[in-house]
Amino acid sequence: MKARKVATLTGLASLGISVLTLAGPIVAEAGLQPMPCSSTTIPGAGHQNVCHIATSALLNAPSLHQSMALDCESAALAVALQTKGFALTQLWVFDALPKQPQPALLSHGRPIAWGDPYAAFVGNVNGSEGNFTGYGVYYPPIAAVAQRAGATVDARTGWTTAAIEYQIQLGHPVIVWTNFNFGYSQTSTWKAWDGRIVPYTTQEHTVTVIGFDSVVGTVTVVDVGVGLRRTISTAEFSSAIATFGGMGVAVW
Repeated sequence: MKARKVATLTGLASLGISVLTLAGPIVAEAGLQPMPCSSTTIPGAGHQNVCHIATSALLNAPSLHQSMALDCESAALAVALQTKGFALTQLWVFDALPKQPQPALLSHGRPIAWGDPYAAFVGNVNGSEGNFTGYGVYYPPIAAVAQRAGATVDARTGWTTAAIEYQIQLGHPVIVWTNFNFGYSQTSTWKAWDGRIVPYTTQEHTVTVIGFDSVVGTVTVVDVGVGLRRTISTAEFSSAIATFGGMGVAVW
């Protein structure tokens, strides 16, 4: 997609950026006055102070509904890829993921050993998180599939709301891991077959961030669990992403 230039702002000097290009489509944006700066990590630039230059932005993204019980991560990546012009489906994404379909080892109804979602999709995609017959996948395999599709990614934990909003300004949708009810919850753990200690909740969910409005204090996501856009408060969003330590994948 053709990028369009935005006037240089004084607040970007600390980033070494003279002209900011937005890889569209941005269908809503307002208030090009500098916003308060926040500290975040910018790919290739290290830890920097970022000044928001728009008070709102919204990407033109499809509202996909996940096609299987537990393929929210695949559907969320498909939303991001299609937003950036990659005509790939959630089934293509899921098929490209490594799988660890072995059943969980349970003790008193809770998993003590299971697969590693940092390495593969864990369990049966048509199973249930509540009874531990299926679970999901975390950011490294999702990032790898995005790169296989031809996209560039910034995949990690530690994302803040401010850093995610900055990515949206650049035209980059961000896949984030939350709780299904968009609230914070404590995580439990199991030990993966490879020895990794895996944090989990029984309501693990993934959505794609596509917009924000810092004036009214909201963040907009495509919630693939229901196939609709959902706008929640910035405070609620910040709490939700804290469940998995700010786990996310920006895609462009």
